[in-house]
Amino acid sequence: MNISKKEIIQINRGILGEWSHEHPSEDVSIAHDDKRLSDVLGKVDEQDSYWMKASFLMGAIAWAQPFTDGNKRTAFTCAQTLLKLNGYSLKLEKRTDIDYLINLLREIQEERSNLNEDTMAKIVLYVAKRIEKL
Repeated sequence: MNISKKEIIQINRGILGEWSHEHPSEDVSIAHDDKRLSDVLGKVDEQDSYWMKASFLMGAIAWAQPFTDGNKRTAFTCAQTLLKLNGYSLKLEKRTDIDYLINLLREIQEERSNLNEDTMAKIVLYVAKRIEKL
C-alpha cells in the first residue's frame, strides 16, 4: 500500500498547522512545489519493498524540499505513515536514534544537485535496523 501525493500534502499542512498553533507569533507559509513532489514520488515508486519506499520517501522529501517549511518533519511522518499502512512502524527508543536521523536528513538536504547515494544508503540501513511489525 502506498501513500498518495494528496496525503503527503495533507500531512505537511497538518504539521504546519500544529506549528502555527504552538507558535502564533511566527509566520508559516503553506505551499508546495508540485514538480519536486512528483520527483520524490518517482524515486519512491522505483523501490520494491515498503521499507525501501519509506526510506526513499523520508530521504527524498528532505532532499527535494518540496514544501516551503516542515520538510524533515513531513518526511519522517510520511515514512511512518507508509510503514503503518503496511503493518510496520519505525522504532525509535533513544534520543540518540532521533538525533542521528535528524542529522542524516540534514546531510541529505545539503546535497542539492543529486540525491546523495551514500547518505541514502545510511537512511535505508537506519530504517532496516529499526523497523518492527505492529
